[in-house]
Amino acid sequence: MIDKKKIIASANSDELKLILSHACDLSTKAEFSLRAFFTKFLTPSDAREIEVRFPSGSVSFFGGYDDAERVVASFGEVQNMSEYPISVIDVRQKGGKELSHRDYLGTVLSLGIGREMVGDIIVQTGGAYVFCHSEIAPFIADNLCKIGGAGVSAHILDSTFDVHFERKYETRGATVSSLRLDCVVSAACGKSRSASSELVARSLVSVNYKEANSVSLAIKDGDILTVRGHGKFLIRTDSRLTRKGRIYIDILKYV
Repeated sequence: MIDKKKIIASANSDELKLILSHACDLSTKAEFSLRAFFTKFLTPSDAREIEVRFPSGSVSFFGGYDDAERVVASFGEVQNMSEYPISVIDVRQKGGKELSHRDYLGTVLSLGIGREMVGDIIVQTGGAYVFCHSEIAPFIADNLCKIGGAGVSAHILDSTFDVHFERKYETRGATVSSLRLDCVVSAACGKSRSASSELVARSLVSVNYKEANSVSLAIKDGDILTVRGHGKFLIRTDSRLTRKGRIYIDILKYV
């Protein structure tokens, strides 16, 4: 049995306390009913807060596809990923300029839908895949007719596994004196180390969706940096050195 009071007391904000309280309630229901209970969509940081507070194996996460950012947490055993209450809407443009992630998200939310009901939005040429909670999917599909002045069509796919896309990055190589956070942020954002340290000090930098509070944090291959106002970056490195002892890294910026 989980200790709800202890879990909630560890939260550092009222918003997180509400999320953890709801997670505790779902965990208790799952324990006594022997079936799975699901949250709405969680931010990467909220999902991590739940993951570190609940026993290993008692909670799992899925966002509709592998490596999703916004995910639904499941308490209780899930036999098949199709049990998650996640649908995907295939939105196609009927002309006009290419639409951005902001265009799609803004229009969906303007329908009066809470952000927690919408997962990732994957923008592709000529359209996008909108992941959402299954209970709201028919409403979105029926009411999504125009985005940013462009007409669109929208229909719910039979399964999230019908979605196929390739994540897009802008890739460039760089060298750094060390894999300290300030050095890597400097290379990713084109800032000086002092300016990069200031970004960290102002709580504008996250590593793997958790706010970073130390410029000396060691960055590893596969880490994801999010720098507010500059973008999100996947860092790849095999620690190879240049002749001058600097470290090669590849910076993959999400687009």
